[in-house]
Amino acid sequence: MYHYFATLLEYPAPGLFPALEGAIGALRTEFPESAVKLGRFRESAAPLTIGALEELYIRTFEMRGETALYVGHQMFDEDRRRGLFMAGLRDRYRVAGMAETGELPDHLGMILRYLDLEECGEEQERDELIGDCVFPAVRRIMQAIESKSPYHSVLDALLLCLPPPAHGESTLEEILCRPSSLSHFPILR
Repeated sequence: MYHYFATLLEYPAPGLFPALEGAIGALRTEFPESAVKLGRFRESAAPLTIGALEELYIRTFEMRGETALYVGHQMFDEDRRRGLFMAGLRDRYRVAGMAETGELPDHLGMILRYLDLEECGEEQERDELIGDCVFPAVRRIMQAIESKSPYHSVLDALLLCLPPPAHGESTLEEILCRPSSLSHFPILR
């Protein structure tokens, strides 16, 4: 299911609308509220040309750091820890057999594609990546973009599909100050 969201949150391409329809169909039973939110995105995006969609994407995600779809940036800004986070992700992608792309490894779309793989790692690591990295990053991005943006509906739909953080929602400061022995996800050590 995450691969649908990955496609929706990458730079608009011809596969966007088929992925959108696939996501709505796949979510309709298990996550009906997410399917409704994606339907709102479809209503907003359908009348737009590919050029207008690209412009909307750039305006939404690429003009301001606080709306950037880079999970490492949302967690660490441009601190050296972001580099360590990306290196750890790249290693995990290689072990899982993910192909290299031109995108940085901490892009939300890349992480979602990784989470969709069976080779994603141990369940605890996966839960930690979602709960301590993806979930808070998506929340931060949603707070920074306008609620009337069509992409707000996509992020909201994604949040509804993510498992809730195991120990409740942690602040970034709590995550970064944990002793490394409490981290199942070595990237956060």
